[in-house]
Parts: sequence; C-alpha cells; structure tokens
Amino acid sequence: MKFMSILSLSVLVCSLTFGADSIADYPIISKFNQGRAPAERILKRGDNNIYAILHFGPNTYTDREWGYGDEDPKNFNPTEFDAEQIVKAAKDGGITGIIIVCKHHDGLCMWPTKTTEHNITKTPFREGKGDYVKEMADACRKYGLNVGFYVSPWDRNSAYYGKPEYIDIFRAQLREVLSNYGPAFEVFVDGANGGDGYYGGARERRNIDHRTYYDWTNSWSIIRELQPDACIWSDVGPDVKYIGNEQGMYDPDGYASFSPHAPGQGEAMPGYCRFNESSHGHKDGLFFIPGDCDVALRPGWFYHPAEDNAQKSVRQLINIYLHSVGSGAYLNLGLAPDKRGILHENDVKRLKEFKAAVDSLFANQVFETVLKLDKNEGVVTFGGPRKLNFIKMAEELTTTRGELVSGYAIDLRVNGNWVNVLNGKAIGLNRLKAFQPKTADALRVRITESSAAVPLLKISGYLAPDDLIGNGLPIRSNDIRSRREYQRLAPGKAAGNTIECDIPSDVQEIKGVVFTPLDEIPAGTPDRCVIEALIDGKWTKVSEKEFSNIKANPIPQLVTLNPIRASKIRLRGTHFPEDGAELAFAEIGVMK
Repeated sequence: MKFMSILSLSVLVCSLTFGADSIADYPIISKFNQGRAPAERILKRGDNNIYAILHFGPNTYTDREWGYGDEDPKNFNPTEFDAEQIVKAAKDGGITGIIIVCKHHDGLCMWPTKTTEHNITKTPFREGKGDYVKEMADACRKYGLNVGFYVSPWDRNSAYYGKPEYIDIFRAQLREVLSNYGPAFEVFVDGANGGDGYYGGARERRNIDHRTYYDWTNSWSIIRELQPDACIWSDVGPDVKYIGNEQGMYDPDGYASFSPHAPGQGEAMPGYCRFNESSHGHKDGLFFIPGDCDVALRPGWFYHPAEDNAQKSVRQLINIYLHSVGSGAYLNLGLAPDKRGILHENDVKRLKEFKAAVDSLFANQVFETVLKLDKNEGVVTFGGPRKLNFIKMAEELTTTRGELVSGYAIDLRVNGNWVNVLNGKAIGLNRLKAFQPKTADALRVRITESSAAVPLLKISGYLAPDDLIGNGLPIRSNDIRSRREYQRLAPGKAAGNTIECDIPSDVQEIKGVVFTPLDEIPAGTPDRCVIEALIDGKWTKVSEKEFSNIKANPIPQLVTLNPIRASKIRLRGTHFPEDGAELAFAEIGVMK
C-alpha cells in the first residue's frame, strides 16, 4: 500500500459536529483559550515543530518507567553527566527545544527545591550541590534550543498527596521552576494521577477527583503569570493537547479545532477526557488546540539497557513525522540519557539519521508560493514540466482567524489535462501529503468545503525520496520482540487472570519475561502482575512487577530476572486499570 492511501484515510469522528457545545460548557478552559483562532504563543512557534522531552531520574537506575516513590536518592549517580552532549545531539537531530522532566511521578525533584527533602541535593550528583534542571536549561540556551518544563502533578513520594496540603506544595514547585529556569516555550502537565505509592511511608492507594483536586483554574494561572508565552500541554490543552496515544500518530485529516469532552459529568480536565476523540479534533471544535504528539525514540520513556538496540528505525520516525507534523500537529520525541548521564551512542546516531531523512524530503523543491485564492480556487504554474510527489500546505492563520478548510482537492496539469492526485479535509497549521510521482506543469488547489472564503494558502511542492514516502504503512515501534534472544511462548493453560506457559526444552536459561499487550487495550490488560516459575517441580515467585503507563503506551513489558532454569512460567494479573474478568494479551515470551 502506498503512503498516499494512508494519508487519504479519514476517521468518522472528524466529520462529527458538536453543535450542542458552547463556550459556557467550558468555564475553565475558556479562561485560558480564546477560541477557534490560535493564540499568539502558538503562532510564534512557526516551523519549530520537532522538539523533545527528556526523561532522566531515579527510574534510569531502577529500570522502571514509573517509580513508586520509595527509591533511595543515592541511586541517582550519573558520573559522566554532560548536558551539552545531550543538547548537541538533540540539535544535530533537528530538535528545536527540550522539555526537561524536572519531577516525575516518583517525586524526586531534580533541582534544589525548598518544598521537599526528596530532591537532587540528597543524591551524589555534584556531591549534593548540583542542579540538573539549571545545567540542562543553560545548555539548551547556549546552543539555541527552546526550554520547556515537566513537573508531575502526581507525587508517589509525598505524604501529602491526595490531601489539600499537597496542592500548595505542587504550586510552589511550579513557581520555583518557572521563576528560576525560564523562559519556557511549553509546560507539560501529565494526566497520570492517583494510584499506589509510597506516600511518606503509608504505602497505600490514593485516588483523587480529576475534575477538582488540582483546581486547574488557579494552577494554570501560575503558568500564565510566570511564563505567559509558554504553551500549556495536557489532555485538554488549553494550548496543545495529548493526542490519546503515545505512538506519535495524529489523524492525517485531523483538525486542531477541538472541544474536549468529559467521559462523565463536568468539564473535561487532565486525566478526565474522551481520549478517542483526541487524535482527530472536531471540524466544529470550539477551541484551537493542536496536537502535541509525544512518542519515545526507544520503546520506553526512560533508559533501559535492554533497549540499546531498539531505537525506532528511520522509516518509522519518518512515518511518525508525517503523521504528526504532517497532520497539523507537533512532534515531541522522547529522549533518555543513560546511566552515565549522556545520550547513548546509538540514540545519537539515529537522531542524525532522522534529521538527514527529514531534510531529504524537502531537498528537491519544485515550487514554493503564497497562493491567492479566487472563489476558493488557485493555480500555480511551474514554468515547464516538473516531476513531483509531495506537497506542503498551510492556511494563513492569525489571532482572529482559525482553521477554515474542511475539504480540498489537489490537481496536477499533465499533458494539458487536469488530473486529481489528492483529496482531504483539514489543512490548518501544516499538512504534508504524498502521491504517486507525476510530471506536470501546473498545480491547482480547489477548496471544496470551508466555513468561510479562504484568502491565502502557503503551498510548496517537492520530489521526495520514494523509499521514505512510498510505503507509509504504520509500523509498530521496534521492541524487545525483535531481539535474537527472544523466544515466543505458546499460550498454555489460562484461568481467569492467570496464564501458564511451557518453556521449550532447548531454552536452558531465562533472563526475563516479556508481556506484550494488545494494541487496543482491553479491560483485562494488567498494570501489575506476579510472575512465578516452575523450578525443580516447585512453583516459585520470581518477580512482582508494575506495568506502568501501559494503558497510554501499550508496548512490550520486559521483566528482567536473575537467570533461572524452569520448565514453566505463570503470570498472574494482580491489578487492572479497568475492571476485567479475564487476562488479555497479544503474546508472552522469555529472554534467554
């Protein structure tokens, strides 16, 4: 299948209208978003559409994605930390900004905060006198990269989490970061909230009301007060949004216009949104909230040694680029320093290759113009026959005019005859479209549906490498399953939330178990499990594991083990994000 056919796909939800919605239904979001026209802070981004989010902290040393909150800060000891190496590698990969994870869910503040003792000064880093956030921010500015910040609202370490006192702590942390390390181009507000945690020694599960606990009217106001040019990212914006998946895939015909809908009563909030609508937007959406497509370069967000050869391929990254930036959204690529405190050489190499591939898409330009449309139609002549297969389009958006286009057609004049090569819906901030190579002397744009007459369209055409755009089938990320040491197991006896599998007789030793979820997460997908092995005829518990973030990022989960010899393994789901009677999975395997 050719990429042009993938890009022409549309999702029914995009054609839905939500006429019953009104600004009055969004009393909180409407305080921070002016409506269907983009805010100046969005327009200022220009072509800065590829940036990174940097995950580094206790999880780097515990081989986890979500820390429980009881990790010893002394484990964090990057003896070769080099902020400039990280930043230069990112810049060489075409990255224009870095969002620094200042505090993840484990609660360790990566700067010398006054709000908690659980901070960078309790680690061996710079002999307890270091400031990771400052070093990263300074390096970014030295090399001309924008700086953003992530401060997790969820804190599995704090004894106060879930109580009113914690909100004052969280806001004080926001104030420290935004006052001392700005300016910021983005503040990333994670929607993961509530659940099991250390919580100062209580070791319990604490749930919150996602709609009210953080009082986002006042919490977001801190960001606007201290960093008015920073875009606020969350499940619902108000400036840029989580797209409902961590695969970097936005609908190629999706809109930036969006009306965030709650799954139940009340206004949609971070952690409380209909995510199935988030990767499409709405033609009649009330607010301009483009997608911020976060996706990790490796399978996980934090560094894991087992993933040193599992970076996404260049083809996968280009496919993601075309489904994010090329779909009117932004690409937010996850990077993770290793235990040394630098980006692994394989990551550095892949970033350079990715930039070279992106540059090659636009290296052979056929034309570029700002096309004035007359009655929603315009023609570009090339001055002679030229071969092309790729175009870039953008509406002229202003702070008073948002997306207008909801249907268009692209024709090429071939041997004097107009031939239709593309049809689509939204254009908005940016649209990249591929088609079968043709030799033509002119291109015609026809706006077939719009909310008002479209005055101008920025458009350019290219002859792009066919090996990058000629086959754009969505590709699942490289993962543990591609490793030579992996052995898939035949599903054995299943009972409720438990599955037993035989270990083949030729597997002498196993070093880990891999649980691969289904792409579409069902109720029976566990986020906690116990793994037992039949060793010398006796069932023995060999691991208890949390599959953190599995609902948002359904990638294979590796449970590393001290090498064992066993004839069977048994996996039992002990907790599920949603209620479900039966364990569900794509496959189970072992590392040998």
